[in-house]
Amino acid sequence: MSSEIILRRAELQLARVHRAAHGTVAARPTLIVEFRVEDADGAVSGWGECPALPEPGYSPEYTDGAQAMLAERIIPAVASGGVLDPGSVTATLSAVPDADQHPMARSALALAADDLAARQSGDTLASRWGATVDLVPAGAALSPGGPLPDDDGGRKARLAALAAEAIELANAGYRRLKVKVSPGDDVDPARAVIEALRSGPHRAVEVAVDANASYRLDDPAHADALRRLDRLGLTWIEQPLAAEDLDGHARLAELLTTRLCLDESITSVGAAEAAVHAAIDPIVCVKWARLGGPTEARRLLAWCHANGVDAYVGGMLSSGIGRACDRALAALPGANRTGDLGADSQYFHEDIASAVFLSAGAVPVMSEPNERGLGILVDRERLTRLTTSIQHWAVGT
Repeated sequence: MSSEIILRRAELQLARVHRAAHGTVAARPTLIVEFRVEDADGAVSGWGECPALPEPGYSPEYTDGAQAMLAERIIPAVASGGVLDPGSVTATLSAVPDADQHPMARSALALAADDLAARQSGDTLASRWGATVDLVPAGAALSPGGPLPDDDGGRKARLAALAAEAIELANAGYRRLKVKVSPGDDVDPARAVIEALRSGPHRAVEVAVDANASYRLDDPAHADALRRLDRLGLTWIEQPLAAEDLDGHARLAELLTTRLCLDESITSVGAAEAAVHAAIDPIVCVKWARLGGPTEARRLLAWCHANGVDAYVGGMLSSGIGRACDRALAALPGANRTGDLGADSQYFHEDIASAVFLSAGAVPVMSEPNERGLGILVDRERLTRLTTSIQHWAVGT
């Protein structure tokens, strides 16, 4: 039997430009890890992904840095360990110097190990993890498109386009829309989406905003904008303040009637516990890559479920590999709020895994019901075409 680890960098093109307070992404590099085991019966591969963004902003991790960490430290350590089962990989990762500072890089190997183990045993990850549904409700993010133009006509046109996109998504069946906001580009876009939905048959569609930690309570303009957002009837306001500012979020929670959601602040179960103890009553955004892998994400979802804390599974603009993990986690009981999961048409012009389609406001947990592991097929021809670099490590040598 022979085993190897393969690291690929793939360049994907987003179907829509993604704009958030931390930056704009149109071309999307992502790092794909393959655990490949071959014996007399054939080859089996487990797949993982490190979805760090091209530039540090959302997180200190970014594509080039994560690629270097994977290639120079993490993968060589796991390959030299000689065993690719989840427990062995986790133990090896815990011993790699500074690996705890690179949760997204670690998460790629953790997911590949889980996927390989499930495929070898004939299981799906969703069933292994305790999924209770086959479909998960669909949600999408809206990017307003940069600062509003100064002229009245330009502002109206930009807001009309945003409202039209919201109606298009609602007509397609999306149950929750999240508007990306930042200081100076917040109340008007959110209001445009809400008014467009409430003027038609889509009043039940939830609307939230996501600030990506771009506001400060000590800035009067920021505080005023947050109060004005509070009056719009939003489902939640996500991560308005800096990730480490739990005290500020607690003060803000006292001032607003709209619930707060925490994303960047939630780096572990302990961080979620601290938010609850701070009396924030947060909705928790669970991202397995930011947490260091699917095991940590499952632990956080179980904690949320046991403690009555609302949670949803967030997205990282991942390829179809990472989004398959998102959907499997979103099928767990702890994920009781609509997350960032949608049809493939919302993501890339070309993806590297079998397609997922929207049906009756939901997406299937597995795109290939007869597949094991993540429940996807990786399109190797397309992956090869989109790959810009590739490295191999023999396992156990």
